[in-house]
Amino acid sequence: MTAGNKVHLGIFAPGTTLAWVLIADGFRNGTITSGLWTLYSDQQLNPEPNSAIRKHTVLLNDLGREKFVLSFEDMRRDMGSDNDFNDAVFYVTANPIEAVNTTHIPLPDYTQKDTDKDGIPDNFDDYPNDPTKAFNNFYPTEHPFGTLAFEDMWPSRGDYDCNDMVIDYHFNQITNGSNKVVQIQAQFVVQAMGAAMKNGFGIQLPISPNLISSVTGAKLSENYIHVDANGTETGQSQATIILFDNGFHLLPYSGGDAIGVNTTQGAPYVKPDTINLVINLTNPVSLAQIGLPPYNPFLIINQQRGREVHMINNKPTDLADMSLLGTQADDSKPSEGRYYTTTSGLPWAMDVVAPFDYPVENAEISQAYLMFIPWAESGGQLYFDWYTSKPGYRNPQYIYVHQ
Repeated sequence: MTAGNKVHLGIFAPGTTLAWVLIADGFRNGTITSGLWTLYSDQQLNPEPNSAIRKHTVLLNDLGREKFVLSFEDMRRDMGSDNDFNDAVFYVTANPIEAVNTTHIPLPDYTQKDTDKDGIPDNFDDYPNDPTKAFNNFYPTEHPFGTLAFEDMWPSRGDYDCNDMVIDYHFNQITNGSNKVVQIQAQFVVQAMGAAMKNGFGIQLPISPNLISSVTGAKLSENYIHVDANGTETGQSQATIILFDNGFHLLPYSGGDAIGVNTTQGAPYVKPDTINLVINLTNPVSLAQIGLPPYNPFLIINQQRGREVHMINNKPTDLADMSLLGTQADDSKPSEGRYYTTTSGLPWAMDVVAPFDYPVENAEISQAYLMFIPWAESGGQLYFDWYTSKPGYRNPQYIYVHQ
């Protein structure tokens, strides 16, 4: 429900109890789904086995404005929830307001201390001593990471194991008291590289480079990436940050018969490396303007700056070799906004908003994940949870396991 929309629920007889239900991820790609799970304001109905963590709502009586504020936590609290209880926030009114029994509904406190004078009380301020910062905005959630997985044989289909670069990611978009972004903190963990090619990796934000004041944490060791004084890549109309230009400097080859690193079962395991990226903005930017992490992530194939691999329908950067689009297996049609997809809708890059158990070397991802092809060819309408371990969804024989 967008901001400003109102829903009239009706007229109720005395003694009626209203309860609230949230279907997590119940609307995806323009379609109503059954969701990942259903959560209730009646905590006895919620799915956590431990009754101490079944609560998923906060209800407050905003006495001054005659409204009831209701907010939901949409992640199961036994599955890595960030417990921020702000995933769906709305207010409820009644006429007359006196018709609602408020005996057990707490009142918000309007008189809390505001140490840094940013307009946000200390008990709500994640940075109570810093007037430039107020709120953490984690993605996907506070603790679990998402995963990016790439196939580097683009524009060929290649072996389509989608493990040529596997990177776990986590973002925190830090906003000020006006809820505008002032800093982005991110962690990237290079988990695997099932390739012999020296691939690089970057992200592009949908804002001008001059809105970035500084970037720290990138690891550039080759000579084919050029950056401006603020840390963004030279020659780009949108802020582009190259995190590393040769993945083997972060995840060194372990030797033996393995192709790449951490994709051949039984080969020596290499401890993943982590990049801690900090992006400072020159001026606060709205969350709507800066968009949703991981923004526009892309692979640079084998140090050839123009050979970029992006997620489906994400535009290449200004430095991409546009002549490669629409060749071999790639069915990109820039005039239609179609990028990095085959004729049947298969991608070369994927964003999984959870830790991802990637395929072993030379095993097509469809061998490991049996619902992957139906998901991709349906444009995400079917089996949006294809990467989970539901019965019949995966073949463990083709999934890499660290031993």
